[in-house]
Amino acid sequence: MDIKENIKSGLYAGIGAMIKGKEKVEEMAKEFIKDKNLNKEEGEKFVKEVVEKANETKDEITKYVDERVKQIIDKVGFVKKEEYDSLKKELDELKASINKQQQ
Repeated sequence: MDIKENIKSGLYAGIGAMIKGKEKVEEMAKEFIKDKNLNKEEGEKFVKEVVEKANETKDEITKYVDERVKQIIDKVGFVKKEEYDSLKKELDELKASINKQQQ
């Protein structure tokens, strides 16, 4: 696993702990419905809206984390695998060319 994946994994683990609360949100919503004496239709609509909002928030957090990880990696100066592979190929070709000229 490369550094980018390690950073992402750590951040996602924290986010996952927050998101794991989906069951808690649904449970709290059901208690709210019970306390407010909402009918079944109103209760289902409320739970659905709360879960949708939680999912939207999760998506926003995921997008933010992805952007921040990329910014951090760019700032630190890590070379992307594609860039490394391209440079390595070019270097190998240059070495081969030099060796061929020396013969």
